[in-house]
Amino acid sequence: MLKKLFSLSISGHRTVGLDILRTVAILLVMISHSKMYLPQDIQNFLSFFLIDGVAVFFVLSGFLIGRIMIKVFTEETSFKQIFNFWARRWLRTLPNYYFILLILIGLEGLVNEKNITSDLFKYSFFFQNLYYPIGNFFPESWSLTVEEWFYLICPLLFFFIHFFLVKNKKKTFLISIILIILFANIVRIYYYFDLGAKNYFIYDRYFVRQVITRIDAIIYGVFSAWIYVYYPNVFNKYRNRNFIIGCIAILLIHNIESQYQPFQYLLSFTLASIAIMITLPFLNSIKNIKIKSLQNIIIHLSLISYSMYLINLSLVNFWIVPLFKIKTDIINFFLFWGITIVISTILYKRLELPFLTYRDKILK
Repeated sequence: MLKKLFSLSISGHRTVGLDILRTVAILLVMISHSKMYLPQDIQNFLSFFLIDGVAVFFVLSGFLIGRIMIKVFTEETSFKQIFNFWARRWLRTLPNYYFILLILIGLEGLVNEKNITSDLFKYSFFFQNLYYPIGNFFPESWSLTVEEWFYLICPLLFFFIHFFLVKNKKKTFLISIILIILFANIVRIYYYFDLGAKNYFIYDRYFVRQVITRIDAIIYGVFSAWIYVYYPNVFNKYRNRNFIIGCIAILLIHNIESQYQPFQYLLSFTLASIAIMITLPFLNSIKNIKIKSLQNIIIHLSLISYSMYLINLSLVNFWIVPLFKIKTDIINFFLFWGITIVISTILYKRLELPFLTYRDKILK
């Protein structure tokens, strides 16, 4: 019975290398949210490798969505295609999000007796961190807000550039990519000189977790998709070497960025995204791995990663784990991981997958 409840049907048509990247990203996020349960020496060791998992998600998402956008809008560029694109994205992301959001708002209102009216509006329409700091409620939702605004803005930008400036679709996509990169970098430069004193709060809430400062992270994935579609030989050239260079660069950027303030605030986001981007060709070439049991675990975690992202911090860490009132940190560490994986698997099977099936049925 339990095996049937938690087992997932895995399609044979998967790029396992991208599943590996998505799994690594969610594991990085999970470790960053649970490392406080571990001894300090282990935390210090993990910190060397604990790169920004959300940045990995952004670039990977851009690569996957970029290939879809290029394919869809090359076939037909119309508002009908844009609405179809939005509908597919929203039926993928919104049901789980609103379900968890309602649970968290209910807990805040009923248990903590907080007035949650303003939170309900802001978080329902993804205004919680558009161009101002996100609050302490559901703080991890900042990255989904970046994704949702990207889904909204990028197709519209492409559409208007195509119809009013450039008819060549390859050039239109490239211009859109360049404009979004320039926009985010200009905002970060403006913030850097306008905000004055720099501290962790300023860096975290103004630079790391705002839509207008991070929307370019996704576009680097789209740029990789653009190269993949229009210049496949360039995309695949030196992919093994570039993977090694990318991994080394990611670690170097992670470990030196805080030592040089202008680098951390102005350059690290761009360089980290590019470093992640150049690992994609090698990972995209991995269709399967020899150890099938390991491959199944990776795919399982990849499939439930969105649910894991939504529940692991605010719901599991802040609400569920404290209910057990266990004072032993290592037990809380395993509770956090076990509960997150179990609930995420159920959410994927009972909520996310049915909506995906419904989506594919109504949107051909």
